[in-house]
Amino acid sequence: MKVRIKDVDLFYESYGHGEPLLLLHGNGQNHEAMRSLIAYFEADYHVIAVDSRGHGNSSFGEKPLSFAEMADDMLVLLDKLGIRQTHVVGYSDGGIIALSMAIKQPERLLSSVVIGANYDADQIRFLSSLLGRIGYLGAKLLAPISSVFDRLKRRLALNVFEPHIEETELKMIRAPFLAIVGQLDVISVKETKKMAAAVQNGEVEVISRGLHFLLKQAPERINKIIASFLKKHTMGV
Repeated sequence: MKVRIKDVDLFYESYGHGEPLLLLHGNGQNHEAMRSLIAYFEADYHVIAVDSRGHGNSSFGEKPLSFAEMADDMLVLLDKLGIRQTHVVGYSDGGIIALSMAIKQPERLLSSVVIGANYDADQIRFLSSLLGRIGYLGAKLLAPISSVFDRLKRRLALNVFEPHIEETELKMIRAPFLAIVGQLDVISVKETKKMAAAVQNGEVEVISRGLHFLLKQAPERINKIIASFLKKHTMGV
């Protein structure tokens, strides 16, 4: 289904019944990247899987992509769906969107889980950061001759220039918070632990030998970790 959110048509799919659970995918993906989570949680939750603006079946809009704008999209979507509070699970960039949502409207989140998410652009390991910048510059050079590269440039810009969330902002996040990170993730484990320590009620799960692509590498384990966390924070919305 699609719903008009400000300057974009936002695509989402809805599954199951129960407390709301919003699923947010990573950069360059769409809601299908969350398929393992959808299949696992739709029996017990009202799962809403969204294509972020500029991804999948959602339009780009006229504004540059930003995590703040994408978080606003999700909050307006919740309003349109009549959802007062929700659990949120965000992977990679989707985790950054979840952080921004929790900072903007802390009362809207029952709990949040972020997987392989950073709160500052400098927290990506050097080689991955370098490759991302090279990819961005290449797409920027080719953008004038192809809309495909223009869209790619706009997406890659998110990882090159954002996010820049202050630890003082993280302290505003009061809902139960779980950060999952792979031991070998491109996102710093040290900084992930700092993030969880900065929020009001945070915890960390480090996956031994885990990479950035945990939803593909260890889907069953990730599902069970998230399920255990959510079960502790069910409130009967």
